[in-house]
Amino acid sequence: MESRVITITSGKGGVGKTTTTANIGTALAMQGKKVAVVDSDIGLRNLDAVLGLENRIVYDLVDVVEGQCRLRQALIKDKRLPELFLLPAAQTRDKNAVNSVQMEQLCQQLRAEFDFVLIDSPAGIEQGFRNAIVGADEIIIVANPEMASVR
Repeated sequence: MESRVITITSGKGGVGKTTTTANIGTALAMQGKKVAVVDSDIGLRNLDAVLGLENRIVYDLVDVVEGQCRLRQALIKDKRLPELFLLPAAQTRDKNAVNSVQMEQLCQQLRAEFDFVLIDSPAGIEQGFRNAIVGADEIIIVANPEMASVR
């Protein structure tokens, strides 16, 4: 089976992108698929907390693209699900610390190692969103049944 890169996104914050990413990643890992979940919301990461991995972060996505560490060093393996790995976003960096070329290269690296790569996108349609979709094969758009969410 060829690997798939899927971005979970929305134009609005607070609609459940991170929860959706965590749940899909967990379900796929429970089915024996090797899964990387990537938090691309630089400066506002939350996927680590949802997965209960917030105390295990040493390196992050920005460290990888800047060459401060190898990808394998930054990936956090979930202790409960051996097929689930997290690549956290940087918490204290500028949201433009990663560009589209770097993100596409990262997706290619992850694609070579995992069955599924799920990218938790920041809200909106700015550079962070463009970075999150550049390497994706598919996109899941999360919305709530409210005018502000679908507008």
